[in-house]
Amino acid sequence: MAEGIGCAIVGYGPVFDWGWMHARWMRAVPDMRVVAICDRSPECAAKAKRDFPEVEVYTDLDQMLQGPDIDLVSIVTPHNTHTSLAVRCLDAGKHTVVEKPMCITVAEATEMIQAAERARRTLAVFHNRRHDGNVRAIRHAISQGLIGDVFHIEVTAMGYSADFNYGRPGEPWRARKEVSGGALHDWGAHAIDWVLSMVPAPMAQVTGFFHKLRQGISNEDQTRAIVRFENGCVAEILQSSVAYLGRPYLWYILGTEGAIVDSGHGAIEGYCRELNGPSGGSFRLRTAEGEREVPYSESDWATYYGDLADHLLRGGPVPVSGEDGRRVIAVLETAERSARSGRSEEPPYR
Repeated sequence: MAEGIGCAIVGYGPVFDWGWMHARWMRAVPDMRVVAICDRSPECAAKAKRDFPEVEVYTDLDQMLQGPDIDLVSIVTPHNTHTSLAVRCLDAGKHTVVEKPMCITVAEATEMIQAAERARRTLAVFHNRRHDGNVRAIRHAISQGLIGDVFHIEVTAMGYSADFNYGRPGEPWRARKEVSGGALHDWGAHAIDWVLSMVPAPMAQVTGFFHKLRQGISNEDQTRAIVRFENGCVAEILQSSVAYLGRPYLWYILGTEGAIVDSGHGAIEGYCRELNGPSGGSFRLRTAEGEREVPYSESDWATYYGDLADHLLRGGPVPVSGEDGRRVIAVLETAERSARSGRSEEPPYR
């Protein structure tokens, strides 16, 4: 990697420009260069070649992995394909990043981690939204002790949409539970990762509630996961597409010396052809001294790849390790197990 980290992308995608965005984020890092893109769809491969004519484009993964200039592969494909593709890349000796969620089951996550250990290569999970401006600012406030010890967290995304779960244009697989993993595996995977990165304690129990109210799709319409940590903190992640009246906040956090309420306005929302997310916005911080608005930090998803380059070249920490990703999957899987059993369950990884 003397000339920089040679990067490849698997899965360019028909919509949302996810492959294009990963390539842009990589190219924003001086230590990285995009050398290959692979998509089994000839149409998507042709689009990648039009967008990046200087990059080698493939429709066959094994052929691409033979390229001598590839050090790192990022997998940007449907959730149920991550494990098989990641294991193939790791077995080929490539450092590997998988999009969030890492996979669908804990067993799949463990299979990837073991493949990385065998290959002595890095496995990382692209939980880029740790770098949303509001998340960065809230995490900083908590780490500075501005609200004392956190004991209660709510992260909520609620609304009503007749077709929210019926698959996005060009990506109907997102509405299919057998492919996506379920409704909580989408936005909920971000929210769970946020919470786990903010609470410095192992998990003790997970309780799940899943509502399947509409026909025509296999994903749920409303999902709820409640995580109790060993330090006593309790976190609730609630996602609904059947709520005629939602909560007026994205974040509601209570600490022993204050509280944080954030409507979520100004944070990165949706998907756009932007290298950096929009700036602006603030959250409300209330302490014994009174209430004030705290501005968001800068949103910058390319930070993830900068941190990954620092890990590969200079021995810095993995931005989101396979073990970190597996904890998220453990919450998702345990929440579903709890919903079936009707009681709180212990996660396999804490």
